[in-house]
Amino acid sequence: MNKRNPHPLKNCLDNFKKSWGDLDKLSKINENWKDLIGLELFQECKPLNIEKRILTIAVNHPQWRQALIYNKHKLKERIEKIGITLNEIKIIQNYEFKNKNIQSFNAKMVWARHPSRIHQNNICICTFCNSPTPEGEVKRWGKCSFCWRKINK
Repeated sequence: MNKRNPHPLKNCLDNFKKSWGDLDKLSKINENWKDLIGLELFQECKPLNIEKRILTIAVNHPQWRQALIYNKHKLKERIEKIGITLNEIKIIQNYEFKNKNIQSFNAKMVWARHPSRIHQNNICICTFCNSPTPEGEVKRWGKCSFCWRKINK
């Protein structure tokens, strides 16, 4: 028979108090994030949590993750200047965190811009095979690239 292993109430309250302190530290980092990280990285990453004096930062692109990895010692120093001591900074790739500048496209817009649309996007018909082809290919070779390859083999 498994018996529960209860913890004394004082230990539970102490643990709760410590976690509340981490939340306070995270809030302070969030308030100063733009100054700590810089304007360029401010929109590309965000602090997620602090646990056991380890700050976890989510980054939305591998390029920015790499930049943060190289400069995390400087970031740690800046954070210490606002009164928060960390053991480590952990940087993770987070694909759910999207850049605010990225526009979403609906299906109708994607279809309207698709290269196969003959009467749009500078697409014309190849005079040899009657297939849709970019106008630039016809201007350059007088035919589509597939017909040009067949003839020039």
